[in-house]
Amino acid sequence: MPRVSLIDSKTSEIQVFEVDEGDVLFDALDNKGHQLPHGCLAGSCGACRIEIIEGEDNLKRPSAVEENTIEAIKEMYEKRNGEGSLEGRTIRLACRARVLGDIKVTAII
Repeated sequence: MPRVSLIDSKTSEIQVFEVDEGDVLFDALDNKGHQLPHGCLAGSCGACRIEIIEGEDNLKRPSAVEENTIEAIKEMYEKRNGEGSLEGRTIRLACRARVLGDIKVTAII
């Protein structure tokens, strides 16, 4: 079973959850009693955005819907925080990302 290590962005506390391979990250954590920030749960609002700290290759590739939303998030974030502020960071949407192996993530609020 893949393990999801969730880092609290405010306290740096780490919670570890075992999930089924192929599960959508948001649903898997919700089923374990932990709810991430969210909005539409369809991949278009971006409220469930997360940063992948480790294990980027252990997620199924993003769909076109997720890629478009991530691009919009990056543009907005960089306007607010400066160009290149997301350089080297991997952003995904918890409501669309399917877990294939161990990952370490944090919510972006």
